[in-house]
Amino acid sequence: MLLEEFEPTTAVIEPEVVVKRHLNAEVCQTMILTFSGEVLDQVRQMKGVREGGALTSLNGRHPWYVYEQDGCQVAVALLTIGAPMAVGQLEEYKALGFENFIIFGTCGVLDKQIAADKLILPSAALRDEGMSYHYAPSSDEISYEPALLSTMEKILDKHQIEHIRTKTWTTDAFYRETAAKVKRRMASGAEVVEMEAASIMAWSRFRKAKVYQFFYTADYVDHHQETWDTRHEERSLNPLTFFEIAFTIAKELHHEE
Repeated sequence: MLLEEFEPTTAVIEPEVVVKRHLNAEVCQTMILTFSGEVLDQVRQMKGVREGGALTSLNGRHPWYVYEQDGCQVAVALLTIGAPMAVGQLEEYKALGFENFIIFGTCGVLDKQIAADKLILPSAALRDEGMSYHYAPSSDEISYEPALLSTMEKILDKHQIEHIRTKTWTTDAFYRETAAKVKRRMASGAEVVEMEAASIMAWSRFRKAKVYQFFYTADYVDHHQETWDTRHEERSLNPLTFFEIAFTIAKELHHEE
């Protein structure tokens, strides 16, 4: 099968070649990446925030912004939804010189007992997508780098930030989450679903990148009723709350280095 052709060799196009045109960009040690346009809009309106540079693609410009507080300076950017674009951006950011990547966004829940706005740490991911197979040998799932997961858990515990550690289901096809598939993924241990984690985990391991990723829970994929519960009324927290958690992680990483 094509997805069994993992090759740990140099590619024809490496990200360092693509990012040469960004040599004058402002690079920080840590970058916070969110899938939420609402979060990025709020951050860039904060006092003192400035644009540090931008990636470009056929979709247009993808700027990042420099944010500083309490002596800790980070870059903040929007990570594009979907594994191919997300990993492509990460490749270029790492090639530019960013070292720590704190990534957050929403996830759907497969288990209704998990309420909305709960913080999730993905310990492993079921690989129901295509991108990860180009960065790691074929397997049903891939695990988070243990040392990075432990670091993030210790930071959250230190600041008494509640979280749930669990397996996630990464899928490309959000319109093909059938009731039967949900049941099978739950039987394999997954409690949440999203579109990028398996690919990001594989990329992180392949490039030896420091990635700290978490989710916050949103909709419920109700396999019992075969319906989609958006749970809009249950999601009461401002998404900026999760940016503040990401920045807390950034500050702790800053103090450790």
